[in-house]
Amino acid sequence: MLLRKPLLAQVLLFLSLLGGFGFLGFYPAVHIREIAEISVLFLFSWLALSTRINSKWFLYVFFPAFGLMIFVLSEAYIFTLRVDSPLLPSVISERDYVLFLLAPIIYMLGIRGWRLADFQRVVVLAILSAMISRIIADLTIGPSLLLSGSFFTLKLDEIYGEQAFLLRRLDLSILFSALYFGRSFLQAKDSFLKGLSFIIMALSCVLLLVSTPRVLLASTVIALVLYGVFLSRPERVRRFAILLPLCALIIVLQVTGLETLFASVFGEDPSYSTRRESAHIAWNVVQKYPLLGMGQDGAEPILYYLGFGQSVSYEGLFGAHYYPTDVGLLGVAFQFGLVGLLLYVAFSAWLVVNLLKLLWTYTGSPNGVNSREKVFLWALFIIALTITFGSLVQARFIKVEGLSIAALSLGLLWSHKRDADGRHRKNVQRSRASEQPRSSAISS
Repeated sequence: MLLRKPLLAQVLLFLSLLGGFGFLGFYPAVHIREIAEISVLFLFSWLALSTRINSKWFLYVFFPAFGLMIFVLSEAYIFTLRVDSPLLPSVISERDYVLFLLAPIIYMLGIRGWRLADFQRVVVLAILSAMISRIIADLTIGPSLLLSGSFFTLKLDEIYGEQAFLLRRLDLSILFSALYFGRSFLQAKDSFLKGLSFIIMALSCVLLLVSTPRVLLASTVIALVLYGVFLSRPERVRRFAILLPLCALIIVLQVTGLETLFASVFGEDPSYSTRRESAHIAWNVVQKYPLLGMGQDGAEPILYYLGFGQSVSYEGLFGAHYYPTDVGLLGVAFQFGLVGLLLYVAFSAWLVVNLLKLLWTYTGSPNGVNSREKVFLWALFIIALTITFGSLVQARFIKVEGLSIAALSLGLLWSHKRDADGRHRKNVQRSRASEQPRSSAISS
């Protein structure tokens, strides 16, 4: 089943990813995120209504959308029970979760003939656009961090504080750009492509070093080392499986020492003290509501003026600059309870493991697979592994960028599984067809 209007689908998917990767997200008046959400809903509705309904349609299209709707309503309702607030503001505050529908969208596009290279082109173009918007934002919002020449320096003073906060909200797309074009630079044979990849990689690294997202950079280093030493080949995974429980045990035994070390190094850092206060608040809430958590707040004050009641936000309840995602897994438990925490951890582990298997499938198939497709999957896996490790401090899979990465990865896995099942059925049919003449010859 081929897509009748592939250009329209490409444009809608591109717009959806622009919102997911934070394109011009520093300018609220542009409303890129709202455009992205509308594009996701339109593309999903168009593809879902034009796809043949069968058991797989229910599994990969209907149930994800229905489950998302139940999740949004449930979290909003839980919050209304906790603080006696109106339901609609909380529902509207969860509109970013519509980006999860990118997973069934990618699956349905795969049914219509899209391949990994088609998705790669759209995603890379969206990432480049997001990087350009970061440069524009740096040059237009207050003093330029790029032109300041101060790298590896946290600009947390009164001049750069708000600007650094804005730039550090959307770092995954820049990291993706650095990883993708960095490896492309190492593998490119054409001198022009090699030079272009180097320029984009260097610019991406400069943007990361200026805003200095410490948790993200540290998690990336760990992910790259683990992949290079243990995960690049299937036969090396056994060592990792043996060492992982040992490393986890050592970390658990040294928690007190690590806390003292962090306090001595980052004790004067405003972000560290803010996180400690936020973690204390989150822990108190988890103890009070352990199973389902606090629910989704309603940070939509405009609805009050439209007559839908006063919205209540986390900041209004627990103080300014309180964001559950900035205290990692504890924040997940705060917002979604222990049930949500277990689902978050299980999904993160499942996603990383299956992306690694998919990467091995492509790296082990040199024939007919473009090297840029392998680089694309490698960068996607490193990003997912980075988010998973960093979730101890920042739960990025429930932020806009991380949610987009998760949905993109999930859709590619579903699409690959469908292709693999199709190839398996064809092989079985061929083997049965070849066995029939043999059996007839033997009987005769």
